[in-house]
Amino acid sequence: MAEKQIDNMKSYGLMNLVKGKTPAIQKDPYEMVMSWPHLLFREVVLFLIVLTVIMGMSILFNAPLEEMADPKNTPNPAKAPWYFLGLQEALSWGPPVLGGIVFPTLLAVLLLAVPYLDRTRDGIGVWFHPKRRTVNILFAMGLTFWFGLIIVGTFLRGPSWDFYWFWEAWPVH
Repeated sequence: MAEKQIDNMKSYGLMNLVKGKTPAIQKDPYEMVMSWPHLLFREVVLFLIVLTVIMGMSILFNAPLEEMADPKNTPNPAKAPWYFLGLQEALSWGPPVLGGIVFPTLLAVLLLAVPYLDRTRDGIGVWFHPKRRTVNILFAMGLTFWFGLIIVGTFLRGPSWDFYWFWEAWPVH
């Protein structure tokens, strides 16, 4: 008898964990869109569209690949992929310990601390809410700084990682 009661109490859904007919509090079920199948169907359709566009682009345009790697003849400058060029540019500013260890560590600690530093709930979910102006400005400044480092590393660094303006020609070896 006790075993049968335990079987009746087992639940593999969320409905038995909350009170009411739906897990959403103070929402009419007719005002909600269920994630299955409506949202999932839209996400699958969007995924297929993006996949088709990427495959079409890969057929129409050749990838800008260089020649085979030669360990006896390395390129000058040897640049990291674009997503690491900001870090490579920061490395060139001072001692390697500062640009390679201290700067990325402080950046990671700051990113981990953001949820604990910004505890206010005002304006969450609203784009460019006036009460979140300072946070939005700081984020935009940080993002602009990081993309600025990437642009400098991509276009303004020449042989031996020397700085060249756009109008200056790189020396030919």
